[in-house]
Formats: sequence, structure tokens, C-alpha cells
Amino acid sequence: TQSIDEALAALGDVMDALGSKKSDVPYRNSKLTHVLQNALGVGSKVVMIVTVAPTVECAQETLCSLHFAQRVGQIHLGAAT
Repeated sequence: TQSIDEALAALGDVMDALGSKKSDVPYRNSKLTHVLQNALGVGSKVVMIVTVAPTVECAQETLCSLHFAQRVGQIHLGAAT
């Protein structure tokens, strides 16, 4: 799960950079963001779906997923075209 957490953190960083209109977007910080680079560019439509589990054993993963969703949910990339 550590590599998943790192990839999601990198995706969050990319979304932050895109939302802030930064000139340097860190696509190469993970394989996931590098592969998604064209899909996350200007004019793209992005939908985030977060799945959570209702069990105690998955509580930590659920919290991490919800924190990620909250983080990227506050980012506005602009109007969909």
C-alpha cells in the first residue's frame, strides 16, 4: 500500500499544480502521473471516484482515500469543454 499511497500523493501534487496553473507540473514523480499526463492536460475532463470499505480492517485505507478525495475535490481545473 505504500507505493499506492506514494502514487496518490504524486497525483494530488499534479492536480494541485494544474489547479494553481503552475508552469512546472510534476508528472514524472510517479509512473501513474507520467502515464496519465495526456489525460490530465488542458481541455481534459477529469472525474475522481473514491471507493471505501465499511470494515474496521480497512479503516486506515478508507481514511487515506477520503483525505485524498477531499484534497483533490477542492481543486478546480476550469470549466469542462
